[in-house]
Formats: sequence, C-alpha cells, structure tokens
Amino acid sequence: METHVAVLVLDTPILGVAETFGDFGDNVCTLLQDLPFPLVKYQIAFDDYTSEANIAQTDATLVQLARDIDSKVVRGVVLTGSRSDLFATDIPWLVLLDRFIQDVLLCRAGFPMVGICFGHQVLAKNLGCKVGRNTAENGWEAGIHTVALNKSIVDIELSPFRKALLTADGKLLEHINLVQFHMDVVYSNPPATSTQPLLAATTFQNVGNTPKCSIQGLITELGPIKVLTFQGHPEFISDEALAMLKRLYDNGSMDKASYERLAYKTSNLENQGQLIGQVIRDFICTYYDTLA
Repeated sequence: METHVAVLVLDTPILGVAETFGDFGDNVCTLLQDLPFPLVKYQIAFDDYTSEANIAQTDATLVQLARDIDSKVVRGVVLTGSRSDLFATDIPWLVLLDRFIQDVLLCRAGFPMVGICFGHQVLAKNLGCKVGRNTAENGWEAGIHTVALNKSIVDIELSPFRKALLTADGKLLEHINLVQFHMDVVYSNPPATSTQPLLAATTFQNVGNTPKCSIQGLITELGPIKVLTFQGHPEFISDEALAMLKRLYDNGSMDKASYERLAYKTSNLENQGQLIGQVIRDFICTYYDTLA
C-alpha cells in the first residue's frame, strides 16, 4: 500500500445532510485534496456501537493503523468531527480510540496529528486538557463565527500559519471566520508536566478564541509531539453549515430566533475554511517526508 495520511472518521453519515455534502471524512478529503499524497478514510465509529462485529472491526482497524504507522505507510492522521459524547465511557469505539491515541499516536515523535471539532476535543482530552460541556449561558456555538487568532502562533518555528495568514499587503490576518458546531469545549491548554516522556518534552499554544470558546485550537509550540487542532469545521462549506443549522432547528435543538440569527450570520460572513485547509496541508507536509 502506498504511503498516505489516514482520515479517522468518527461519525456516521448524517441523514439529510450526507446525501448532498458527504460525510465528515468526505468533507476532510475535499478540504485537503491538494495534498501531494493520498488521503485514505478509516471508519472508526458506528451507529450500533454495541455490536460485537462493529467493535471488532474498529479494534482491527486501529491495530492495522498502528502497524502501518510503525512501517511508515501512514505518515499522518486527521481525526474528524462527531456527534458523539466526548465524555461517554460506554462507547467501545471511543474507548478504543482513546487507547490508540495514548499508546500509538502520543508515542511517535514527529508524527503529524490533526483534530477537527470532536477530533480536537479527543486529542486535547488525551493531552491532559480539561474538557467539558460549555456553560448553559453559552450553549451551542453554531454556524459561522469570527475567531480572534493569537498573534504568537506565527512565531512558532515552521509555523503553518505564517504563509496562510499573510495578506497581499504584507500584513497578517488577526481574525478568521470559521464554521462551528459544538456544545463541548476545551477549557485549558495541556498541563506543563506529564508522565509520558514525549508529551513532557512538548509545549503547546492556543490557536485563538471566540466569546463562547476560549480555546479554538491547539498547536505544538516546541517539542516532539506534533499536534494541530481546530474547534471549528474548516471542512464545512457555508451551504452545509446552513443545512446543519436547519437540522438543529427542525429537531428542536435550537429555537427559531437563534436559528434565524445564526443562519443570517452564516449566509453573510465569508467562510475562511479554505484558509485553514492550507494551514493543515502545510502542517502535514512539513513532517510527512521526515518520516520516510
């Protein structure tokens, strides 16, 4: 099998959305289609997560992924979003994924890991961050929102943000508009100490913030563990975001006033997910060939 980046699909197709836009894995592959090497989807989550056959399939997939990472066939991973409960202890595929992150991904120096929304949260959880439900006051962060970027992310050595955020007049963007769909948040950066040697030698920065979410992503500042995550959904185009908002309204998860306000905002703000796609591509490319 040729070398590639693995896209770990952590949800199943959403009825009424996937028929038009594809599943989360499809969205990631479209966002990163300009990578100079292949992307391969791996299904990790299943609707019937108690099925012994599905549990066995997830386990076998993760075992094979570990082997392919060891043999350098897989040279990076992207963890997608998911509707699952990050804090659940009775979802076997999530238990297996946590173990895979701890025993495989966080034991590989220089191996690029990208997390999107739920993928961001599950990586952060395993890095030791405090994660939890957002406050009732904040509730859903949904549709397109403006993220204030931390200026220091461009000063990181080999920063993937430097090129992407540079404007035609030589300035750096300080804000970006990204699709968001989440009620859970990461509350803290990874702790400064860890019993895991590679993690203990790695420091991280917060990518940015919004009024509803103070940590909008993580990036390795210094050290052997290479992580880049985003709370937002750079892989969602605006039409998909509008369809997701309508779904939340239709199933009673959002009131009419909130839906109309967020739909208007999403229809009118520029969606800069493609810019973050460039950041992710540059990040993966930086480390992909070093693993040869």
